[in-house]
Amino acid sequence: MRFAGRIAVVTGAASGIGKATALRLGREGAAVAAVDRHLAGAEETAAALRNAGSTARAYACDVADSAQVAAAAQAIERDLGPVDVLANVAGIGDAVGTDIAELDDARWNQVLAVNLSGAFFWCRALLPGMAARARGAVVSVSSLAGRSKSANGGPAYTASKAGVLGLTRHLAFDYGPRGVRVNAICPGGVDTPLLRAGRAHENAEERSTRLAAYGYFMPIKRVSTPDEQAAAIAFLASDDASYINGVSLDVNGGLYMA
Repeated sequence: MRFAGRIAVVTGAASGIGKATALRLGREGAAVAAVDRHLAGAEETAAALRNAGSTARAYACDVADSAQVAAAAQAIERDLGPVDVLANVAGIGDAVGTDIAELDDARWNQVLAVNLSGAFFWCRALLPGMAARARGAVVSVSSLAGRSKSANGGPAYTASKAGVLGLTRHLAFDYGPRGVRVNAICPGGVDTPLLRAGRAHENAEERSTRLAAYGYFMPIKRVSTPDEQAAAIAFLASDDASYINGVSLDVNGGLYMA
C-alpha cells in the first residue's frame, strides 16, 4: 500500500500501459483519476478499481488540448483532492512509415501534440500545486525511440519521445528543490494496441513477422506486458524511489543498453 492516502492521475487509462498503471496504483492504495480521450474505456478502468475496493473516477480529456487538460485537472482536485502522482502515459504512434517524405504537417503536429505537449500540459497544470505542498512525483512514458529511434514508426514518434526525456530532465532540475521528483520510463516492445497497430499498409503476415522479430533481437525473448511497465512506473512514483530524480529508466528487456 505504497500509495495509501494519495491521489494519482493516470492519462491514457483506457487501455495498455495506462490501464495497467491505473490498476496498479489503485491496488496499492491510491485514489485514481483515470483520464482518457475515450471516456467509456476510462469508465471501465475506474469501475474495475471500484469493484476491487479502490477509489476511482473517470475523466474525459484530449491531452493535446490545453484547455481540456486544465479543466480536467481542476475537476480532479475538486472531486478527489490535491494530486500527489502524475503518470503521463497517453500517447499515439506514428505509423505512416519511416521516410520523412511520407510525413505531412498534420500528422507531425498531431503526434507531437499528444506525446509531448500532452505531458507538458499536465505537468503545467499539476506541478505548481505539488511544489506548494513540497510533495509529488511525475512519471512520463517515453520510449526506446526517445533514446535511439523507433522500430515501428517514423520520425515524429521518435522526436516526440525524445522531447519527453528533455522535458523530464528540465522539470526534474527545476522542481527537485521544491520536493517534486520527475522521471520517465523508456519501454521497448510492449504488447499493447499501439504496438500491434504497427505501420501503415502493413498486412497481417508482415505484422506477424515484425512482432516475432522482437524475440530474435531481445535478450529477454519476448515483448513486455503492460503490467511490467506499470510496475516500473509505480516504483518511480513511490517513496521507494525517493532519491531518484531526472532518470530515464530503460524497461526494454535489454534491447537497448546505455
